[in-house]
Amino acid sequence: MTDHDDIETLADLLDGFPITMIVTLDDDGNPVSQPFAMQQQHHRFDGDLWFLVSVDSSTAGRLAERPVVNLAFSDHDSWVSLTGHAELTTEQSYIDAMWDTSVEAWFPGGRADPAIRALLVHADSAEYWDTPGSTVATVFSLVKSKVTGTPIEIDNEKLDL
Repeated sequence: MTDHDDIETLADLLDGFPITMIVTLDDDGNPVSQPFAMQQQHHRFDGDLWFLVSVDSSTAGRLAERPVVNLAFSDHDSWVSLTGHAELTTEQSYIDAMWDTSVEAWFPGGRADPAIRALLVHADSAEYWDTPGSTVATVFSLVKSKVTGTPIEIDNEKLDL
């Protein structure tokens, strides 16, 4: 079982990613990737990730058939791959909790738009890679690796959630 510190480390990393690539499976079982804005400013990761999606989207259609997902996150010095299962819901409390002006362009009918769904991804496992400290520390580690001929030090953890 994953301990509280592992989940907090993962939550801290996820706070730094405004966008994720959600990978779903099409009718033939082939992976399909699509960018989604994170709604974590409204809900800190506790094993679930929150998104808003239109029921009319191809992503929602694929999730209705196959609710397994992978989410890929990347920035300059950290990366996360998270696997889980998706839940689409019309539960208004989730929609209200995630609603802000940034999503109005996608849902012109507002938070009561009949097409809006809350997409909850319940994480099953995750793996992260994180370089030590700031960008300066990362560059230092790269230079040190080159000079000493030793591999760069990257924190890497696999978590069962």
